[in-house]
Order: sequence, then C-alpha cells, then structure tokens
Amino acid sequence: MKPSSATVPVTVIGGFLGAGKTTFVNHLLATGTARTAVLVNDFGEINVDVSLIASHDGDTMTLTNGCICCSIGTSFIDTMCRVLDAPVPYERIVIEASGVGDPWKIAEIALIEPTLRLDRVIVLADASRIAELVDDARVGDTVRGQFDRCDLVLLNKSDLVNMDEFASAREAIHRLRPDLRIIQTARGAMPKLTQLETGRQVSAFRVDSPSLDGIDHGTQFTSWCYRRNGAFDRAALTAALADMPPQLLRLKGSCRFVGEDGFAVFQMVEKVSSVSSGSIDDIGRTADIVLVGVGTADLPPAASLEAILDRALVVEPVPFCSFHPAES
Repeated sequence: MKPSSATVPVTVIGGFLGAGKTTFVNHLLATGTARTAVLVNDFGEINVDVSLIASHDGDTMTLTNGCICCSIGTSFIDTMCRVLDAPVPYERIVIEASGVGDPWKIAEIALIEPTLRLDRVIVLADASRIAELVDDARVGDTVRGQFDRCDLVLLNKSDLVNMDEFASAREAIHRLRPDLRIIQTARGAMPKLTQLETGRQVSAFRVDSPSLDGIDHGTQFTSWCYRRNGAFDRAALTAALADMPPQLLRLKGSCRFVGEDGFAVFQMVEKVSSVSSGSIDDIGRTADIVLVGVGTADLPPAASLEAILDRALVVEPVPFCSFHPAES
C-alpha cells in the first residue's frame, strides 16, 4: 500500500440477515457525493449482495473466503490494497458486513492500516423481528454481538410494525445498551450519512493485529446454493416456501417465472418473501435460477432443500427443430 498523509474514513454497516443493509448502502450512494469504495462481504458461495449495489461514482468489490470478521482472508487484504493503491484516491470506504458477521471486528481489521480512520459503525435492525432475534436460542449470541461496539442503530422497516411493536423493538435494543442511539428508518425514509454524526473524530484505538476471539460464524451458520435451469411456477413456489425448514434464515438470488419475460430478484427472510423486477447479473450465473440460502448449522442436507424447491420448478421444453438427414 502506498504511503499517504491523509486518512480515508471507513464506515462499517452491520445487521442480521434481512435487516436492510444493502438497501441502506444504496441509499448512501444515491445521497452522497464522495467517491466511494464499497466492499461487500456475503456469507455464502456466491456474493448476491454485491450484485444488488447500484452503480455509482466509485467501485463495488466483493469480499469472499467466508465471514471476514472471523479470519483475515486474502480476498480482504488484496481488496484493501486495491482500494488504497487506486490511481484516483477514494474519499470514503463503506464495508457491508455479512448478515452473520460482527461489524466491530471488521472495523478492527480496517484499523490495522494507518491510512484508514474509523468513521462509524452502524447496525441495522429489523423492527419486526429484532425483539425475538436477540433472545433466539439459535442466533441470539450473534445478533446481540452486533450491537456490542456499534455507534448507532437504524431501527429499520418501521413501516411494517405498529407503535407498540416498535416500542418493544426499541426496548429490546436498549436492554443490551441503554445509551445506544437509535434512529427510526424505513425503505423510503433513511438518513444521509452526514446526518448520522456520532462524535467519533478519530479511531477509538489502534491494534497491531485484530482480535478474532469469539463466535466462529463458519461453524454456527452454513450456506447452500440452488442452481436450476427452467422457471418457477409462482403458486407452486409459494407452497414450497411454506415447507422450508425453520433453520433456513435467508434465501435470495435471481430466478425466472413461468409465463414472464426476463429475470426477477427473489428474497426471503425466514418465511416472508418478496420478488422485484430486475436481474442480478454479476453472481456468476450458470443457470436460469441461482438462489443462495443461509441457515443455522443444523440446516437439513442440500438435497432435502432442493427437493422442496424442485416442486415449483418447470423445466421448459427445448424448442422443436425438424431434422432432415443428409441425402446420400
């Protein structure tokens, strides 16, 4: 990395699966003016989130090799070198942590490099789920850990809950850290980064090596990829998703539907799913349908999960072509 007298501010975005991190990153890019490098860490074989980042005056880069809060993989080191050695310097770095990652440990890794300055660590929480998640026997440790050292929380999807439910969500977070600043947000009502000042002017500390003690997300969570050619029948897919096991926490990717042109973006958090227009072009598509699932370590075998989705699969016939043998 080339030496520099200036420091580049780093913002780390965390939050559990389905909290709205990618939507918030896209909002920051749409409302900001700084040339930004966006680094996206997704837990799974294919980085779907990086493909959902909108185009912007900067670069979006994928961080692979698993959860970067658990180990410093070559992907992270190589990517940071590319960012800091860029011919046209970046004015800001935004790192989107994986849904099961610890955003503070990612901030520690970033702070090894003296030309970086920790700006803030922001955690998004789903107002409709966070009260249950923090006490969940399967994922509670991971969820609670994401709030340990963050600067502020965006209590997101507030439009999906009533006032009492929102108050319960807020109380659940304040039980973890009574002094934590919480901002109410929704897809259509998110703040600009300049509106989220936390008072942090310099990094809280410097480290010679990052602290990697704690939860090993590679053993607590697992991922699986579903690839098929063909298209889903919408009604059959709805029925299939209802039969998915509770250990499946997240399912997202790109797919096609019978009778509809083009591809669609599919997302599911637990049993709540949504489909939006558009496609995911950068996920290394090798099939018409590419979905990535994340679940707890006791997620049933891939063959069982695939059999459920296959119920909704329609393999479209190959167009008929007449064949005329060559005349002798």
